[in-house]
Amino acid sequence: MQKLYNKHLSILQGKTEDILDELNLPGLVIDSGNAHAYFEDDQFAPFRPNHHFAHWCPLDSEHNVIVIRPGQKPALLAYIPEDFWHEHKPVSGFFWSDQFEISEFGDVQEIWQTLSESYSGFAYHGPQAEKAANADLQVNVEGLLPRLDWNRSFKTDYEVFCLEEATKLAVKGHLAAKSAFDIGESELGIHHAYQVSSRTRDHDLPYEAIVCLNEKSAFLHYHDKRDDIRDGDVLLIDAGCQFNGYASDITRTHVSENAHPVFKELLKDMEAMQVSLTKMPKVGMTMADLHWESHIGLAKILIDHEILLDIEAEEAVTQGLTGDFYPHGIGHMLGLLVHDVAGRQVNPEGEEGEPDPRFPKLRSLRRFEVGHYFTIEPGLYFIDMLLKKRKGTDFEEHFNWDLIEELKPFGGIRIEDNILITKKGPRNITREFLAI
Repeated sequence: MQKLYNKHLSILQGKTEDILDELNLPGLVIDSGNAHAYFEDDQFAPFRPNHHFAHWCPLDSEHNVIVIRPGQKPALLAYIPEDFWHEHKPVSGFFWSDQFEISEFGDVQEIWQTLSESYSGFAYHGPQAEKAANADLQVNVEGLLPRLDWNRSFKTDYEVFCLEEATKLAVKGHLAAKSAFDIGESELGIHHAYQVSSRTRDHDLPYEAIVCLNEKSAFLHYHDKRDDIRDGDVLLIDAGCQFNGYASDITRTHVSENAHPVFKELLKDMEAMQVSLTKMPKVGMTMADLHWESHIGLAKILIDHEILLDIEAEEAVTQGLTGDFYPHGIGHMLGLLVHDVAGRQVNPEGEEGEPDPRFPKLRSLRRFEVGHYFTIEPGLYFIDMLLKKRKGTDFEEHFNWDLIEELKPFGGIRIEDNILITKKGPRNITREFLAI
């Protein structure tokens, strides 16, 4: 990992120097950020560093600052106060430490004073724009953020390594979750099994895990984790892990022998369709193209199982019928953020692409390039609030309402893998470690 990280930092230094030259900036200050208290409370929400700070350094504590200077080793102004209430870990001795010129500070104001005295005129990126302006740093520099975001969308070998490690951790949790489901555990019990096996606390997870039994699988972001419902017929679990700040985002759906026979067949067909989709991405393709293929695949499944009647697959898609069963996008960029940056940009300057008229709300408008990392997660759900709107319309006759009613108690299906575009084609990192 050491060599991968050193090369990663060298790449970031070179790309950032190009940005500074292009925008005529003397340097760049990146603030890790600061923790925020809950409203009218002295308890703080779990801290997560600014993702652009994490792009350079996996130090995950507040008030730290990185300074990028052309032709010089990056400086790390580290906040390490004397404190008996909280532990502040040292910043020396890590695999990344030698790549920085480190100065330690016991007071936050000393850091800002140093920035004012030594780095006046540098551009600033972080959450404390007012303080930065008072320290004579340039804030909200036009064109800076889209260029930084653009560079974040191309994963280096170090980043791919971290994404692999995050996947391995999540796989341990997913296997344990399935075992817990198989023995009849509750949603909360399944969640605990995931965390024990992946060795994670709640705030270690890149997002709150979604653990649904039965009908709750029809809620896309269900978080209740009931403890009183056991022996489920369906489990949908959407959960990831982090490694050095990089996230995995994996979803699996499992069924018991008691699930509706049609639902079990739907799951088999959805699994096959999802695997076929993960092999499709190539350089130049758009997320909208992939989303179209997922809707066509879903339409065929719905027609094959007589959930949709007397309609061709393409018409079912163009008329929005598949959208009633599949109301979200096919995927999103993934990395230091779960819904990662620059998905709508078409160039480093920040120009956004035109939404595809077929699917105007998709998160990503990019054409795939080597180094892009994203999810592929088609779904099939029985959501009453969406389906009932078709009653009394010209399309009502195309829905097999009796079968839909039988399938509603089983909620829905989602299967999600994480894909890297390489020179050789798409690489499904999830399936390398998780066969189920």
